[in-house]
Amino acid sequence: METMRTNEVPLVDLVERLDTFFKIFKDPAFTRFLPRAYEKVGFDFKKVFEPEFCGLFNGLMLKGSDKVQEVFCIAFPTPDVLRTILDTMTSDTLIFTHHPIDMMVSGTGFLPIEVDLLRQLQEREISIYSIHAPMDVHNELGTNAAIVQALGITVSESFAKYGKGFAGRIGVTEQVTFQTFLQRVGDIFGVVPKIGGGEIETVNKIAIVAGGGDEVDLMEEAQQKECDVYLTGEWFTRGRPTDKDGREWAIGNDKACKAFAKRTGMSLVAVSHAASEFLVMKHQMIQWFEKLGLKATAIQQKDWWR
Repeated sequence: METMRTNEVPLVDLVERLDTFFKIFKDPAFTRFLPRAYEKVGFDFKKVFEPEFCGLFNGLMLKGSDKVQEVFCIAFPTPDVLRTILDTMTSDTLIFTHHPIDMMVSGTGFLPIEVDLLRQLQEREISIYSIHAPMDVHNELGTNAAIVQALGITVSESFAKYGKGFAGRIGVTEQVTFQTFLQRVGDIFGVVPKIGGGEIETVNKIAIVAGGGDEVDLMEEAQQKECDVYLTGEWFTRGRPTDKDGREWAIGNDKACKAFAKRTGMSLVAVSHAASEFLVMKHQMIQWFEKLGLKATAIQQKDWWR
C-alpha cells in the first residue's frame, strides 16, 4: 500500500505567505519583553535570531532547514512543549508560536527560551515563526477570532486598541444561563474558569480579550458597553516578577483588578492566558497549514495555569 507523501514547502515561501497573511508589524509588547528576558540570562539573542525578527519581534525568528514538511502550533514555547517537539519531530520542522518567549503567569512572568533547548533546536535545524500582536488583532484567523467562532458570537464591535488593530471583541450570542455558559466555556478551553465580578443569571452580550485581560480600563469599557460577561485569559494579575519595579506594578495592578471585581455587576471569567490563546492553534492554524499540504499538530502545555 502506497503511503501518502507529505508536501514540502520552501521555508522562504511559507514565511512570505505568513508575513503577508498576518500583515506583520512591530510588536508593541515583545519589543520590550523579549530583550529584557534574554538580558537577564546574559544571552545575545541577536546573534541567533533572524535580523528582521530582531527589528519587528514578529515573523521568522529562528531559521532552520530550507524546507518545511511538518508544523507544530503552540501558544508558548514552554520547556515541556519544546521537549515534546524535539522527541517527536521529523526532518524539516517549523514551530509556529504565538509568543516568542516563555511565561510563568503564576510566577516570575516572561522567561527566555532555555538556552540548552534553543541550541538543540538549532542543531536539529528547526525553524521558529512567532506571531503575536498581528494574530491578536486579526479578524479571520486570530486569538480572539477563534473564541468568537467557538462560542458562535455575532460581533458588533471591536475594542482595546492594540498595535495596528483591536485586541478585543464585543458581541452577542443566544441567551443562556450563566451556568450553561460556564459549562460551555470549560468544555471549549479544557479548564475550570476562574470567576469574579457580579452574580448574573443569564448571558447574552459578551466582551472577549484573549490573553492578559487584566487591565481595568478594558474591563470598564466592557462594562460601559453593558456586557454581561468579560471573557479573558486573566482578569487579575497572578505573576510576581523578581525585579522591584515589575513586582510593585504587578501587586498594584492585581489590587486594582480585584477592586474592580468587587464593584462591577459584570461577570469576569478567566480561562488562563495560555488556554485562551491556544484555541486559534487548535481550531484554525492547523487547517491553514494543512491546506498547503503540510502535516500540522497543535501541542498544548501541561499546566494551563502555570
